[in-house]
Amino acid sequence: MNPEESSKSQPCSTHERSGVYFATGFQEAEKVALNNRSPKVLEALQKLDIQVDQAPVIAVLGSGGGLRAHIAYLGVLSEMKELGLLDAVTYLAGVSGSTWALSSFYINNGNTEGMEEELKQRYDNSWQVGESLKKAIQAARRENYSMTDFWAYFVVSRQMRDLENSNLSSIKKPVEEGMLPYPIFAAIDGDLQPDWRKRKTQKSWFEFTPHHAGYPALGAYVPITEFGSRFEDGKLVKSEPERDLTYLRGLWGSALADTDVIKKFICDMLVDLRAKLKQGHLRAAGAEIHMEAPEMPVTEALLDLMMAYVTDQNDPSIKDKLQALQQVLSAERDEFGEQKYTWLTEIVQNWNEISPKEKEQFLEYLLYCFMRTEEFHKGSMYSSMNLIRGLLQDTFTFLSKTGICCWRWEWGTVYNFLYKNGNITDEAMQSREFLHLVDAGLAINTPYPLVLPPAREAHLILSFDFSAGDPLETIRATADYCQRHAIPFPDVREDQLKEWARAPASCYILRGETGPVVMHFTLFNKDTCGDDIETWRKKYETMKLSDFYTPDLVTDLLRVSKENVQINKDSILNEIRKVAGKTGSFLGINKDCWRDTVQDVQSPRTVEIKISNNTNITFKEPLHYLQSGHVLVDPPPELSPKSTISCSFVKKSSSFQGTVGILVYQGPSAHVALLFSVPFNYALHRTEFALAIITEPVSRNLESVFDDITQGNGSPELKAAKYDLQIPQGTLKLEHDSLIIRATVSNIHVAKMDVVLETKAP
Repeated sequence: MNPEESSKSQPCSTHERSGVYFATGFQEAEKVALNNRSPKVLEALQKLDIQVDQAPVIAVLGSGGGLRAHIAYLGVLSEMKELGLLDAVTYLAGVSGSTWALSSFYINNGNTEGMEEELKQRYDNSWQVGESLKKAIQAARRENYSMTDFWAYFVVSRQMRDLENSNLSSIKKPVEEGMLPYPIFAAIDGDLQPDWRKRKTQKSWFEFTPHHAGYPALGAYVPITEFGSRFEDGKLVKSEPERDLTYLRGLWGSALADTDVIKKFICDMLVDLRAKLKQGHLRAAGAEIHMEAPEMPVTEALLDLMMAYVTDQNDPSIKDKLQALQQVLSAERDEFGEQKYTWLTEIVQNWNEISPKEKEQFLEYLLYCFMRTEEFHKGSMYSSMNLIRGLLQDTFTFLSKTGICCWRWEWGTVYNFLYKNGNITDEAMQSREFLHLVDAGLAINTPYPLVLPPAREAHLILSFDFSAGDPLETIRATADYCQRHAIPFPDVREDQLKEWARAPASCYILRGETGPVVMHFTLFNKDTCGDDIETWRKKYETMKLSDFYTPDLVTDLLRVSKENVQINKDSILNEIRKVAGKTGSFLGINKDCWRDTVQDVQSPRTVEIKISNNTNITFKEPLHYLQSGHVLVDPPPELSPKSTISCSFVKKSSSFQGTVGILVYQGPSAHVALLFSVPFNYALHRTEFALAIITEPVSRNLESVFDDITQGNGSPELKAAKYDLQIPQGTLKLEHDSLIIRATVSNIHVAKMDVVLETKAP
């Protein structure tokens, strides 16, 4: 229970974490970044004529939507910057295509003007397949190559016309200095998809920042520079270089359409790539080589077989291609192996009778047999021909691994940094050697869970939806998720969402009794597109290749996305004023109206305490010590048997600290102590509570008692139970002799302790 840290700008931390670590609340680097961001947010609010002494936490979220989302989100960020709104934002977060925009935004240090001009011209240039092939071949040398590697270097880089070699850790400096909002890139654990569909499990969500990667719900992380390295029981086993942003873009944005559409798209690309390679168009060492490829009949037959199987596993021509392979291998039985050749012959004869699983296993084995064989190195005395053969060897490995991953449908394979980690009690989580991380749009197409408790706590969320389908679906899905996990979120009605979806407006404002205010913006709406919403949607379909994008198409999409911000500027400012007012000052109440409860208190820095005494003991002479804050409603002088009392504490209106202290009621032989710590900035600290039973006189300095409890300095005369409130509600229990203390603690809008004193049953 630490008092609130100063909001003064802090220097960037020189200490970098290494290895797997577990943390509740925020990482130290994020705290530094947010502390440094806060004064800049306050300065931006002043320029917008919003005067507050405390910066509200504003998060801007972008949904998935492929290239459409990428361009539109850049338009949103550009217009928010132009209007002075972006400097008032604490977090930027994205899913899928919006992560492409965010990564570009940070690589360019927030220079939206230059990015816009470059973006408009980018699609005049053709895609350079050679560079992508080089990157994909390098990736295929990894043990954990998956479809994500292919998708990143052949689809995402093609869509963006950008093959980005820098990495996520390279953007941290302006973030740590508070010059730019803190970025969050969303993914989900694909292996937990069944759990997500059934229970909407919080641990499904995985996040990336410039500092870490990990599971917020588990509090389990690894430094971003070590993401992808191999760990076992928390120890580094094999270090791997940090993955580049092109790969991460592929991981974050890998769900652009349904499975069948993606499979056909990938198969078409593989066939096209194969054709180019057969023509001898290869790139090596940065130079384009046009040379007739050497005759390699075994390789050709294998690739023909693989392509047919990837395209359609029931294709009757597969057996013909197997027979063709058998024929070219007949002359090389000695090298291939007589036993393997006999096995191949048996498979060919019985191909139509064996199971699909057996077919898949056989073809995998066959490809692996030839990935690194002497067959690639035979037959040429010329160095240029050896170069071609070396390229063919690497290319064959890449194509073969891609084919295997495609028919396995294996995505996002990375080493599990929690593998065999004894700090994780979840057997399924620590038993997996590999994780499979995929597009978060497969869960919720906007990253709400990463800016809501228990991960973070935004006061105002500006959610920009670029989805292809129902533009209100992310609201529906998030409301369901929050309801399941008791997370404050505005209530929504299904009939209302359906009505809005028929002809969406540019913005909907959702608010509830607790939780954040949500402003939900739809991309194509009646305010900017009139009656042509469907025309606009078809014009920018998700799977539309960047080859068909022109500078005019890019310009039009940027314009529409900017208009959504422009026409709602006043509404955005009004909502900022409202949440800033709530977080920056206490809305007082009339003490004369006080009865047994303080539920009408509205300040989010207030601690409400209600104590019900169900014992036969009288507790009296209350004492309190406040490290910060002051008394709002005094504790009654006596807590009689079978009675209930209430009191409250609140932060000082001009203070940059929260409400932190201890309340003690004295009994004949044991005294009841209640500790509370409500932070000034919810983005940096958690609300914490503790119960304690003290059996020694409390005439000594209460500050010392407070310190002993918070620091865990127990003694026979002091027994305590603490709770770090990472979720909206929790419980505490403490026993001593015949006395039992139970407490329900919550942090829904205000911090509350509902305490019950009981006597043990004999």
